Amino acid sequence: SSASIRASHGLRPCLGLVAAMFRVSCFRQLPLRALAPGKKKGGKKLQKKTAVAADVPLAPYLPPELTKESRSFFQSQTRFKALLELVFSPGDPKDQEKDRLEFEQAKIEFETVAQKARDIYATHERRAEGRMWRALQQLPEDLYEEAVQSRPEAVPEPLLFHQRYSSEIFENLNEEERRRLQVFQNLMYVRYPHAAEKARNPEKFWIPENQIVSRQKEAAMMKMKIKKR
Repeated sequence: SSASIRASHGLRPCLGLVAAMFRVSCFRQLPLRALAPGKKKGGKKLQKKTAVAADVPLAPYLPPELTKESRSFFQSQTRFKALLELVFSPGDPKDQEKDRLEFEQAKIEFETVAQKARDIYATHERRAEGRMWRALQQLPEDLYEEAVQSRPEAVPEPLLFHQRYSSEIFENLNEEERRRLQVFQNLMYVRYPHAAEKARNPEKFWIPENQIVSRQKEAAMMKMKIKKR
Protein backbone atom coordinates (compact mmCIF):
# COMPACT_ATOMS: atom_id res chain seq x y z
CA SER A 1 0.00 0.00 0.00
CA SER A 2 2.79 2.31 0.84
CA ALA A 3 4.34 1.50 -2.49
CA SER A 4 1.14 2.24 -4.31
CA ILE A 5 0.84 5.55 -2.50
CA ARG A 6 4.35 6.55 -3.58
CA ALA A 7 3.62 5.52 -7.15
CA SER A 8 0.48 7.63 -7.21
CA HIS A 9 2.42 10.60 -5.88
CA GLY A 10 5.00 10.11 -8.67
CA LEU A 11 2.36 9.97 -11.42
CA ARG A 12 0.57 13.16 -10.42
CA PRO A 13 3.19 15.54 -11.82
CA CYS A 14 3.18 13.63 -15.12
CA LEU A 15 -0.61 13.70 -15.36
CA GLY A 16 -0.63 17.42 -14.56
CA LEU A 17 1.92 18.06 -17.31
CA VAL A 18 -0.10 16.05 -19.88
CA ALA A 19 -3.32 17.84 -18.88
CA ALA A 20 -1.59 21.19 -19.23
CA MET A 21 -0.38 20.26 -22.73
CA PHE A 22 -3.88 19.23 -23.77
CA ARG A 23 -5.35 22.44 -22.39
CA VAL A 24 -2.92 24.54 -24.34
CA SER A 25 -3.54 22.68 -27.60
CA CYS A 26 -7.30 22.68 -27.21
CA PHE A 27 -7.74 26.39 -26.42
CA ARG A 28 -5.12 27.79 -28.84
CA GLN A 29 -6.79 30.42 -31.06
CA LEU A 30 -5.97 31.38 -34.61
CA PRO A 31 -4.74 34.97 -35.20
CA LEU A 32 -7.61 37.33 -35.87
CA ARG A 33 -7.87 39.02 -39.30
CA ALA A 34 -8.52 42.70 -39.59
CA LEU A 35 -11.97 43.65 -40.85
CA ALA A 36 -12.30 45.15 -44.30
CA PRO A 37 -12.62 48.95 -44.14
CA GLY A 38 -16.23 49.92 -44.58
CA LYS A 39 -17.60 52.96 -46.40
CA LYS A 40 -17.45 56.03 -44.26
CA LYS A 41 -20.76 57.71 -43.80
CA GLY A 42 -21.00 61.37 -44.49
CA GLY A 43 -17.94 61.40 -46.76
CA LYS A 44 -17.38 63.87 -49.56
CA LYS A 45 -19.57 63.29 -52.57
CA LEU A 46 -17.95 63.18 -55.97
CA GLN A 47 -18.94 66.26 -57.87
CA LYS A 48 -19.68 65.93 -61.54
CA LYS A 49 -17.40 68.02 -63.67
CA THR A 50 -19.33 70.44 -65.80
CA ALA A 51 -17.88 71.28 -69.16
CA VAL A 52 -17.00 74.95 -69.43
CA ALA A 53 -17.93 76.50 -72.76
CA ALA A 54 -14.78 77.66 -74.51
CA ASP A 55 -14.62 81.10 -76.08
CA VAL A 56 -15.02 80.68 -79.83
CA PRO A 57 -13.53 83.52 -81.89
CA LEU A 58 -15.99 85.15 -84.25
CA ALA A 59 -15.41 86.44 -87.74
CA PRO A 60 -17.41 88.93 -89.81
CA TYR A 61 -19.91 87.30 -92.11
CA LEU A 62 -22.21 88.54 -94.85
CA PRO A 63 -25.27 86.34 -95.46
CA PRO A 64 -25.54 85.49 -99.18
CA GLU A 65 -29.28 86.20 -99.25
CA LEU A 66 -28.57 89.85 -98.38
CA THR A 67 -26.18 90.35 -101.32
CA LYS A 68 -28.53 89.18 -104.05
CA GLU A 69 -29.23 92.67 -105.38
CA SER A 70 -25.53 93.61 -105.45
CA ARG A 71 -24.59 90.42 -107.30
CA SER A 72 -27.40 90.82 -109.82
CA PHE A 73 -26.34 94.42 -110.47
CA PHE A 74 -22.69 93.63 -111.13
CA GLN A 75 -23.56 90.56 -113.21
CA SER A 76 -25.55 92.75 -115.60
CA GLN A 77 -23.13 93.89 -118.35
CA THR A 78 -25.22 96.95 -119.19
CA ARG A 79 -25.38 98.23 -115.62
CA PHE A 80 -21.75 97.43 -114.95
CA LYS A 81 -20.62 99.32 -118.07
CA ALA A 82 -22.75 102.34 -117.11
CA LEU A 83 -21.17 102.31 -113.64
CA LEU A 84 -17.65 102.27 -115.08
CA GLU A 85 -18.49 105.19 -117.38
CA LEU A 86 -19.89 107.11 -114.43
CA VAL A 87 -16.94 106.53 -112.09
CA PHE A 88 -13.98 106.58 -114.48
CA SER A 89 -13.01 108.86 -117.31
CA PRO A 90 -14.58 107.99 -120.67
CA GLY A 91 -12.54 106.00 -123.16
CA ASP A 92 -13.04 108.58 -125.93
CA PRO A 93 -13.16 111.97 -124.17
CA LYS A 94 -14.76 114.83 -126.08
CA ASP A 95 -13.70 117.66 -123.80
CA GLN A 96 -11.08 120.18 -124.90
CA GLU A 97 -8.20 121.87 -123.13
CA LYS A 98 -10.44 124.78 -122.20
CA ASP A 99 -12.96 122.48 -120.54
CA ARG A 100 -10.26 120.74 -118.53
CA LEU A 101 -8.87 124.07 -117.31
CA GLU A 102 -12.36 125.15 -116.24
CA PHE A 103 -12.80 121.89 -114.37
CA GLU A 104 -9.47 122.29 -112.54
CA GLN A 105 -10.38 125.82 -111.45
CA ALA A 106 -13.79 124.69 -110.19
CA LYS A 107 -12.14 121.81 -108.34
CA ILE A 108 -9.66 124.12 -106.61
CA GLU A 109 -12.47 126.50 -105.57
CA PHE A 110 -14.49 123.58 -104.22
CA GLU A 111 -11.57 122.15 -102.23
CA THR A 112 -10.85 125.58 -100.74
CA VAL A 113 -14.46 126.07 -99.60
CA ALA A 114 -14.63 122.46 -98.33
CA GLN A 115 -11.43 122.80 -96.29
CA LYS A 116 -12.71 126.06 -94.78
CA ALA A 117 -15.95 124.34 -93.79
CA ARG A 118 -14.02 121.42 -92.26
CA ASP A 119 -11.86 123.81 -90.22
CA ILE A 120 -14.93 125.64 -88.90
CA TYR A 121 -16.56 122.33 -87.98
CA ALA A 122 -13.38 121.08 -86.22
CA THR A 123 -13.19 124.32 -84.20
CA HIS A 124 -16.84 123.97 -83.24
CA GLU A 125 -16.26 120.37 -82.12
CA ARG A 126 -13.29 121.35 -79.94
CA ARG A 127 -15.29 124.11 -78.26
CA ALA A 128 -18.22 121.79 -77.62
CA GLU A 129 -15.93 119.13 -76.14
CA GLY A 130 -14.24 121.68 -73.87
CA ARG A 131 -17.60 122.96 -72.62
CA MET A 132 -18.75 119.40 -71.97
CA TRP A 133 -15.73 118.58 -69.78
CA ARG A 134 -16.00 121.86 -67.89
CA ALA A 135 -19.66 121.11 -67.17
CA LEU A 136 -18.73 117.67 -65.86
CA GLN A 137 -15.98 119.07 -63.62
CA GLN A 138 -18.42 121.51 -62.04
CA LEU A 139 -20.80 118.74 -60.96
CA PRO A 140 -20.92 117.64 -57.30
CA GLU A 141 -18.73 114.67 -56.42
CA ASP A 142 -21.50 112.05 -56.37
CA LEU A 143 -23.00 113.24 -59.66
CA TYR A 144 -19.56 113.52 -61.25
CA GLU A 145 -18.75 109.85 -60.61
CA GLU A 146 -22.14 108.82 -61.97
CA ALA A 147 -21.74 110.96 -65.09
CA VAL A 148 -18.23 109.66 -65.84
CA GLN A 149 -19.20 105.98 -65.46
CA SER A 150 -22.47 106.22 -67.40
CA ARG A 151 -22.63 105.25 -71.06
CA PRO A 152 -23.59 107.85 -73.66
CA GLU A 153 -27.05 107.46 -75.11
CA ALA A 154 -27.76 107.48 -78.82
CA VAL A 155 -28.95 110.72 -80.36
CA PRO A 156 -32.70 110.58 -81.11
CA GLU A 157 -33.45 110.00 -84.78
CA PRO A 158 -35.40 113.26 -85.33
CA LEU A 159 -32.40 115.29 -84.08
CA LEU A 160 -29.93 113.83 -86.57
CA PHE A 161 -28.66 116.26 -89.18
CA HIS A 162 -29.82 114.33 -92.25
CA GLN A 163 -33.28 113.87 -90.73
CA ARG A 164 -33.71 117.43 -89.52
CA TYR A 165 -32.48 119.31 -92.60
CA SER A 166 -32.92 116.79 -95.45
CA SER A 167 -36.12 118.33 -96.84
CA GLU A 168 -34.71 121.85 -96.65
CA ILE A 169 -31.50 120.85 -98.43
CA PHE A 170 -33.33 118.87 -101.10
CA GLU A 171 -35.66 121.77 -101.92
CA ASN A 172 -32.65 124.05 -102.57
CA LEU A 173 -31.10 121.65 -105.12
CA ASN A 174 -31.55 122.10 -108.86
CA GLU A 175 -32.48 119.27 -111.23
CA GLU A 176 -28.88 118.30 -112.01
CA GLU A 177 -27.92 118.15 -108.33
CA ARG A 178 -31.01 116.09 -107.53
CA ARG A 179 -30.13 113.63 -110.28
CA ARG A 180 -26.59 113.27 -108.92
CA LEU A 181 -27.92 112.76 -105.42
CA GLN A 182 -30.25 110.07 -106.66
CA VAL A 183 -27.40 108.35 -108.50
CA PHE A 184 -25.27 108.44 -105.34
CA GLN A 185 -28.07 106.96 -103.23
CA ASN A 186 -28.62 104.22 -105.81
CA LEU A 187 -24.94 103.31 -105.79
CA MET A 188 -24.84 103.25 -101.98
CA TYR A 189 -27.85 100.95 -101.91
CA VAL A 190 -26.28 98.62 -104.46
CA ARG A 191 -23.09 98.53 -102.42
CA TYR A 192 -24.74 98.22 -99.00
CA PRO A 193 -28.25 96.78 -99.42
CA HIS A 194 -27.95 95.15 -95.97
CA ALA A 195 -27.25 98.34 -94.00
CA ALA A 196 -30.73 98.52 -92.42
CA GLU A 197 -30.73 94.82 -91.55
CA LYS A 198 -27.27 95.09 -89.97
CA ALA A 199 -28.46 97.96 -87.78
CA ARG A 200 -31.46 95.88 -86.61
CA ASN A 201 -29.71 92.50 -86.19
CA PRO A 202 -25.92 92.94 -85.87
CA GLU A 203 -25.46 89.42 -84.46
CA LYS A 204 -26.51 87.95 -87.83
CA PHE A 205 -23.28 89.25 -89.37
CA TRP A 206 -20.94 87.24 -87.09
CA ILE A 207 -20.21 83.48 -87.19
CA PRO A 208 -17.59 81.22 -85.54
CA GLU A 209 -14.29 81.04 -87.39
CA ASN A 210 -14.50 77.27 -87.78
CA GLN A 211 -17.65 77.68 -89.91
CA ILE A 212 -16.04 79.93 -92.50
CA VAL A 213 -15.77 78.39 -95.95
CA SER A 214 -12.90 79.61 -98.11
CA ARG A 215 -13.55 80.97 -101.57
CA GLN A 216 -11.80 78.00 -103.18
CA LYS A 217 -13.89 75.50 -101.26
CA GLU A 218 -17.07 77.43 -101.97
CA ALA A 219 -16.27 77.47 -105.70
CA ALA A 220 -15.61 73.71 -105.63
CA MET A 221 -18.93 73.10 -103.90
CA MET A 222 -20.73 75.19 -106.52
CA LYS A 223 -19.10 73.14 -109.30
CA MET A 224 -20.20 69.91 -107.64
CA LYS A 225 -23.79 71.17 -107.47
CA ILE A 226 -23.72 72.13 -111.17
CA LYS A 227 -22.39 68.66 -112.15
CA LYS A 228 -25.11 66.90 -110.15
CA ARG A 229 -27.77 68.82 -112.05
